[in-house]
Amino acid sequence: MGNLIKSKIKLFFKDELVFHTTLVFIGTSVGGFFNLLYHLISVRLLSSSDYGTFNTLISLIMFVSVVFSPLGATLTRFFTEYITREDFFLLKLVFKEFIIGLSVVGLVVFILSLIFSSFWAQFLNTLPLYITICGGVIGLSLFSPLIVSLLQSLQKFGLLSFVSILSSFAKLAVGTLLMFMGGKILGGLSGFLVSPILLIIAGFFIAKNIFKKIKIREKEITQVSLSAIYKYFFPVSLAMFSFTLLTNIDVILVKHFFTSLETGYYSVAQMIGKIILFLPSALAIVIFPKSTRAYVENKHSYLFLYKSLMLAGVCCLGTTFLCFLFPETILKILTSKSPSASKELVGLFSLTMSFYALVWIIINFLLATHNLKFIFPLVVVSLLESISIYFYHPTLKSVIQILLFFSMITFLMLFFLSVRRK
Repeated sequence: MGNLIKSKIKLFFKDELVFHTTLVFIGTSVGGFFNLLYHLISVRLLSSSDYGTFNTLISLIMFVSVVFSPLGATLTRFFTEYITREDFFLLKLVFKEFIIGLSVVGLVVFILSLIFSSFWAQFLNTLPLYITICGGVIGLSLFSPLIVSLLQSLQKFGLLSFVSILSSFAKLAVGTLLMFMGGKILGGLSGFLVSPILLIIAGFFIAKNIFKKIKIREKEITQVSLSAIYKYFFPVSLAMFSFTLLTNIDVILVKHFFTSLETGYYSVAQMIGKIILFLPSALAIVIFPKSTRAYVENKHSYLFLYKSLMLAGVCCLGTTFLCFLFPETILKILTSKSPSASKELVGLFSLTMSFYALVWIIINFLLATHNLKFIFPLVVVSLLESISIYFYHPTLKSVIQILLFFSMITFLMLFFLSVRRK
């Protein structure tokens, strides 16, 4: 019986999806641990009011970055096709084209953040300088999808994990040091500024070595049409924007409608929920290139989806169960704070983010297999959630309840659409 169990375990980890997911999970877990530690240190070094502002600025960065984050899924989709067909010359040419394009766009983003810093500072009740720094972070972070997509498409998951750990550690080290020295919110944002700079340096160095090792057959073409990539980018942008809206608009609206102290309570509980959302992220990273490759080769790809949902469901729901049972203990361990207002929200937040974690996996699968019919319903649901919170927010708990309702609706809708196409 013991030998049978051992053989089953070995067989489980020999599975390519499980092995690569484990590899990415280790990397993202270490990087995620650094990110989590950064938030935990921020909670301790900043006052509840300052942490509420800091968390809102982070959400603002994520909210604006979502306009460009679909580039990662788009490039992974096309890079994987080039690699599957062994067209490495086209891969290198497209990579270079996007380096130039992203440099221009990054500069424009930073200039716009300078121009509109006063407006957003007034809306969020914060300082224009913080908005400008957020613009710098967003501009530099534009290169991240390009680097990650190359490593993801080549299935260099070890290098991908290394880059993730390196950039996360840089943010932790610099940000913590500056906050400890009294930099407060400015110090915390500085960590977010250093992280993409280090990622760019490390990523381009790795990319240069990768292209040196690949046997590239030169072609006569010196330019490439990116129209197919752009056509795919826009629907993917809508999908990513909708998901970010579903999972981040709440904290923006809470900051606008509630007091700084209430926003702080909400942000502490939200941090626990975001940990749940992070847990299965490795599955989404792995499933995308594998599903794309299977789709290009006309092979069965649904097995990747079912395996991923099963593993993510066990992971998220198990953790959520603990959050409902021991909310105060979990808050004290992770944040050293357990205000009653936050304690009441932890369980509901965890359950909500469990459903959204499953939604994220399905979105990646549908995008990888070029099934874009889900995008319009997803946009509608995300707008309905935002409108619901905007017009009905008597308490913090009511905001979470709205999130939970729409997370379940979104999961059921996307799962039905993915199975229906089978």
